Amino acid sequence: MIELEKLGRIRVFADLPRDRLEWLSGRVSEYSIEAGDVLLHEGDMATSLTILFEGELTGTRRDDGQQYVERFSAPEAFGTPCMLASIPYPMTLTATTDCRLASLPEAAFRELFVSCGPFSQAVARVMTDWLTALETESLNRSRLAALGKLAAGLAHEMNNPAAALTRALDYMRRELVGLEASALALGLQAVPGEALDKLRAVVASKASGRETEAADPIRQSEREAQLVDWLAVHGVMKPWLVAPVFAACDIAPDDLRPIADDLTPEQFNAAIGWIARLLDLRSVMDDAMQGANRISDIVAAMKSYSFMDRGPQQEIDLHEGIDDTLTVMTHEMKHGITVTRDYDRGLPRIQAFGSELNQVWTRIIENAIEAMNGQGNIAIRTRCDGDYAVIEIADNGPGIPPDTVTHLFEPFFTTKHADSAQGQSLGLGLHLAYRIVVNRHGGTIGVRSDAAGTVFRVTLPLVGARSKGDGSERRDALVL
Repeated sequence: MIELEKLGRIRVFADLPRDRLEWLSGRVSEYSIEAGDVLLHEGDMATSLTILFEGELTGTRRDDGQQYVERFSAPEAFGTPCMLASIPYPMTLTATTDCRLASLPEAAFRELFVSCGPFSQAVARVMTDWLTALETESLNRSRLAALGKLAAGLAHEMNNPAAALTRALDYMRRELVGLEASALALGLQAVPGEALDKLRAVVASKASGRETEAADPIRQSEREAQLVDWLAVHGVMKPWLVAPVFAACDIAPDDLRPIADDLTPEQFNAAIGWIARLLDLRSVMDDAMQGANRISDIVAAMKSYSFMDRGPQQEIDLHEGIDDTLTVMTHEMKHGITVTRDYDRGLPRIQAFGSELNQVWTRIIENAIEAMNGQGNIAIRTRCDGDYAVIEIADNGPGIPPDTVTHLFEPFFTTKHADSAQGQSLGLGLHLAYRIVVNRHGGTIGVRSDAAGTVFRVTLPLVGARSKGDGSERRDALVL
């Protein structure tokens, strides 16, 4: 039999009375393993409580494609939560050194748990500590993983506008030399100021209606061809370079004819060359500004999404939070996911932990994308229902099996196993979403699903509505 002193050094047995330790000593089985031996495999179901008396173990587990490593030294017990909740071991345990261990069968564990108050209290403390630590770790890792995915996606989204901005600035720097030369040519040819004013007026009149409709490529090509021929006849050098600029502004030969009639061919060539370069640079500057604005919009959405530089609880606009989430997730949806919005713009702002709610939207939308394998439609609807704001996020994926729906919000429930494409999951994603919505905001979160798709529905109390319910009746409404 194992010495009672050794058993008493194990945390879950530390408060047991002597008679219970004696009872326990007669029911554990001692054994030894050598360094390098695998004690337990990740995903194995617990059949006994494992007790480490001497030696050191290394725990490894894979999550989101990464391997996490922890070290455990004697004295220690393994599998308390797994035994109590009948869940698989979350990690693989391998002996770092030679180890002396013992195992307590599940039947004896449960008998002791029911009959011994100090042991059940110790197990409850272990469960509370373990669950709190696991949830905190999972939340932190999910935030880091989300940050990594967002950073990669945002880098990809910002690459195109940043590259366009760089190209535009480089082009403008080179073309400024040509603009200076064109301005000098105006002086050398003594182009009258009145002619330049007329030319500016023509450009201004055309530019005012330039954004009303997209250019027709065929019509644009025809205008360019007409301009090339007409400009060549009127002495413009290299007309094929300036014609596209005028054609883009919808400037035709008839618009330029009155100016050409007042100038010599040399003067007209200088005037056309100067205004064409000026228009070209303005167009490139517009493109650069679009790229800069796009980058600014992405950064603003990211700051708003994370509630950077703001307190944790704010009066927020739900629609802004959802839109910010969609913006930072653009890279995950751009290759096959369409989003339709049906917002009730009359919804008032609510007091909420905005960054946490954005994690809820992220989790639900990510699940929808995975369910549809990146191809499908996500419909987001909001409305007011009495004292609550209702947010529904629906996808047209294959649906969730009925026996799975009832467990979606339970801790450690997961449909992602170690051999799946996404890697094994601890099953805390939707559970954390549930806690954010229900425990942190006094709302509800539910789901309904069939072969036509899945709908997650979140309700959040408007100002002053949180105290009207105790949350207990809402807990029963997980399956809609």
